[in-house]
Amino acid sequence: MKWELVIFDMDGTVLDTLADLLLAMNHALREHGLGERTLDQMRSYVGNGLYMMAARAVPAGTDEKTVDSVFRCFKAYYADHLNVQTRPYEGICALMEKLKAAGAHIGISSNKFDAGANMLAGTHFGSLVDITVGESDTVPKKPDPAGADLIRAHFGTSREKTVYVGDSGVDVETAKNAGLAFIGVSWGFRTSAQLAEAGAGTIADTPGRLEEMLLGSARPEA
Repeated sequence: MKWELVIFDMDGTVLDTLADLLLAMNHALREHGLGERTLDQMRSYVGNGLYMMAARAVPAGTDEKTVDSVFRCFKAYYADHLNVQTRPYEGICALMEKLKAAGAHIGISSNKFDAGANMLAGTHFGSLVDITVGESDTVPKKPDPAGADLIRAHFGTSREKTVYVGDSGVDVETAKNAGLAFIGVSWGFRTSAQLAEAGAGTIADTPGRLEEMLLGSARPEA
């Protein structure tokens, strides 16, 4: 196994969380008398943390006080409803099992709040994921590399033996900032074209293809 550590993004990479994010956001928007959003609109808001998601979901020109209130309402509701329709993408658990069998460590680095990220990882992946790091007072949002750096330090793994897997431009930047090889996945919240435009040089369109890349001999671009 050429990789000692595989770090996955969470939303849009290993877990399809979009329906639950939409449910919580539309609840918050309704509470503030604002129009609801569609699944496709919500997909475009994801990637830079929950506050930015709320800021993108409210109508243009919404004042900062209202944005803050929508965000707090959304986060409170989401904390209690973050695992209603959320599911692993098909083939992800099998891929993780093969990576573990090959001797790799698995980590998750997420812009989701740390407690929520750890709850979802534990519920859906159990012992397949060795460590999950979400946003907290001590770990800033991606593309800051702090979460990836913390995961790598946990295992004492070199940059050369670590690969980062994600579905967005934020993940491309995170891998670059952390000095890690990167593989983009197009089954989540961004298309292959959007990932390529963001700078991803290696893209997997299916978990099966990602398996070939991770367990094969070809090395993705940094």
